[in-house]
Amino acid sequence: MRNRKRWLTRLVKYGLQGLLYMLMLLCFYGFQSISNPQLLNLSRTSVTTVFAFALTSMLLTVVYGGFDIGMRKKRTVLSSMCLNFVFTDVITYLFLQIMNVNPNNPEANKSLVLVGEDLLLLVMSLVLQMALIVLIVTIGHKAYYRLNPPRRSLIVTSSQALADQVASKLEIHKKRYRLCEVVHYQCPDVEEAILKHEVVFLAGIPDTEEGHLATFCFQNNKTIYLMAELEDVIISTSESIVLDDMPFLHIRKMGPTLAQLLIKRALDILISLCGLIVLSPVMLIAAIAILVSDGCPIFFKQKRATLNGKVFNILKFRTMSIAASKQTEHHSATADDDRITPVGRLLRKTRIDELPQLWNVLRGEMSIVGPRPEMLENVDRYTQEVPEFHYRQRMKAGITGLAQIEGKYNTSPKDKAMLDLLYIEQFSLAQDFKLMLRTLTVFFRRDSTEGFGEKTFTCPTMRVAPGCELSDAEPQTDRAAAL
Repeated sequence: MRNRKRWLTRLVKYGLQGLLYMLMLLCFYGFQSISNPQLLNLSRTSVTTVFAFALTSMLLTVVYGGFDIGMRKKRTVLSSMCLNFVFTDVITYLFLQIMNVNPNNPEANKSLVLVGEDLLLLVMSLVLQMALIVLIVTIGHKAYYRLNPPRRSLIVTSSQALADQVASKLEIHKKRYRLCEVVHYQCPDVEEAILKHEVVFLAGIPDTEEGHLATFCFQNNKTIYLMAELEDVIISTSESIVLDDMPFLHIRKMGPTLAQLLIKRALDILISLCGLIVLSPVMLIAAIAILVSDGCPIFFKQKRATLNGKVFNILKFRTMSIAASKQTEHHSATADDDRITPVGRLLRKTRIDELPQLWNVLRGEMSIVGPRPEMLENVDRYTQEVPEFHYRQRMKAGITGLAQIEGKYNTSPKDKAMLDLLYIEQFSLAQDFKLMLRTLTVFFRRDSTEGFGEKTFTCPTMRVAPGCELSDAEPQTDRAAAL
């Protein structure tokens, strides 16, 4: 029964994905063929156009993710697919206009024409494509969750606090997981509890016990989620090798090469310089809005830590009141923080407040991609709580990065450290380029700028002995955690 459901789910997913990609091509091709009749014939232009569209959409699928219904939230899938095909259409459109240039052909363009009838048709096709994406993704999500109701889930942990952390994340994915029970890893009937559930989350368990429970789950075909620790990040970068006939995991610290660092710095200079020029009108409007609404100063400077703990002054548009920005002791923003001005809330929501950091990048104090630059007060406090936190300073801080994209403003210190360490250990210029493109997805997330505050979620009380299991009909505990 389970295998049948799995294959039916895959059939629905890949069928809808294939249909969506085909409709996207037909929309673009159909609209552009109105003013480019040569596309309706088998020609170099038609073949190149199809090839450019298919190749670009596949490459951008690697960057933004594919039709991941059930694996990612609907809003995330929608934003990823929309960005994918906006860029695909624009790039293919440029290819088509370049191919249409032929000074020796009276029916072709004598020079490159980017604005005209074709551009209007491009906009019309994009509107139709966005509507089709919303329709098919909605159908896909409904079909997926109809075939796959929430799976019975169990948390095996060492403390109620860790269970609450995991439960707060599962609360966002209620359609995928139904948290039924929380059990201490030393509970005598922990294995019996695992057998009653489909998904098992192991959090904060000593290595020996975690290995035993993970093996037991694997033997009984249970889906396992392990809370990542520093050693897990290190192992994730290893490669499998066989010495004679014995398998090993080869772990070595590579680090960026001199050539990679030079290329990264050159890209930082080029992108920051172009960004400052292109975005100067937006920055001017933001500066005027701050000046009119709340007066001077327009910019906000704050000491942050970067490579090897070096301190620099980060530059941002001021989003808090003048009194708050002059305080010598700074605190992270909280939910509904009354220190943030009305204009500041808009600047934070749109991330415009971070644009002045391009000047930090140009000066060499930051990079476009890198670990999140933390306040000095947070660095000291977080390092005491999570000793691994200082490993983040092995690379220059960045405007965007894995922690900035996948995490939130209020992501826990440990999770920030793990995300930054994943970026550092898996560093490559290709990953930097991918993260730059993925930065656009942040604007579609409602929770990306969520401040620290109380968040209510549901979590059963951890069971430490047999016979006190909560039944599905019993109410679970509502908790509020500072996130």
